[in-house]
Amino acid sequence: MHSFNYSSLWCKSNRSFLEGASHPEELVEEAHRLGLHSLALTDRDGVYGVVRAHLKAKELGFHLIIGAQVSIKDGSSILLLVRNRTGYRNLCHLISKGRLRYEKGTSKVSWTEVAEHQKGLFALWLNQGPVELLLEAFDNRLYGFATRHRYYAEVPLEKNLREKAAKYNIPIVAGMEVLYHQGHRRAMQDVLTALRHGVSLPTAGSILKPNAEFALRSPTSFKKLYSDDLLSVSRTISIAEQCNFSLEEIQYQYPVENLPNNITLSDHLSKLTLEGANSRYGGNVPKKTKLQLKKELKLINDCGYGEYFLTMYEIVQYCRRNDILCQGRGSAANSAVCYSLGITAIDPVRMGLLFERFIS
Repeated sequence: MHSFNYSSLWCKSNRSFLEGASHPEELVEEAHRLGLHSLALTDRDGVYGVVRAHLKAKELGFHLIIGAQVSIKDGSSILLLVRNRTGYRNLCHLISKGRLRYEKGTSKVSWTEVAEHQKGLFALWLNQGPVELLLEAFDNRLYGFATRHRYYAEVPLEKNLREKAAKYNIPIVAGMEVLYHQGHRRAMQDVLTALRHGVSLPTAGSILKPNAEFALRSPTSFKKLYSDDLLSVSRTISIAEQCNFSLEEIQYQYPVENLPNNITLSDHLSKLTLEGANSRYGGNVPKKTKLQLKKELKLINDCGYGEYFLTMYEIVQYCRRNDILCQGRGSAANSAVCYSLGITAIDPVRMGLLFERFIS
């Protein structure tokens, strides 16, 4: 590990369609090889690449940050980085809002919506949008994001960013836009850009990136790039160390708000199941069925599947009330609990069906 280090906070993979030229795992692998502190995967308007990046990061013991480059209705964009689970939820909600209102392939949100979804997120400001609104929403989680790729046109842009940031007392963080893990992918990125704009490569001209400086840099190279402002480099580490969310934290959580007062989930499921069984068998539940129900309910409780069964029960009840045809099918018919709850219509005990086939 290098004594001097940084975190690469703006990296787009090939999941940013026709823009990024490297797989998510390639970015993670190269960042690890170079000895970077961490890397933020910030694909355009989505988190599509994070699973593959997460698996590679987990394999390597590398710190992955999840984020996105979020497109705004006025044509600008902002980088949002996930600090915690609340931030991941807010980022996904925000992106979903943008996706659902446009045709496939397009997503745009308003600056107000960005502010409304600020909890649990860092904002890296690209000198676009209403800075006062963002500062009010994000407070000390708002940073001005400087980018350097070694071409002259960037110089006045960074100067303007720094002047505005100084006016509003917003700290600057060092960065660059990473579009591929190594420089040899520049040619592919050029082709992708031409395709995205619907032009041939020879006629693409200035819509192509001006050089091959959009690859991950080693800590030494990044230090040289920002030798005049090492404080902005150290802030990349400070931000990264506060981004502690991992996909490992995500698991299925079914809603249980409809539980009656003073009753546990397992007791409620047992009560509904036994009531349903009595209804199915006219108040005379066979002994074999009672034993099967007891066995299934214990296994359901031990495996933590109770919420799933109650959710399916609620869906079926809703359909029944609203004359919507529904029927549990396949191996679901192997469960006596499903039969008792009205999810399926076949008596698995009488038919000699195997519950274990369903539970798998």
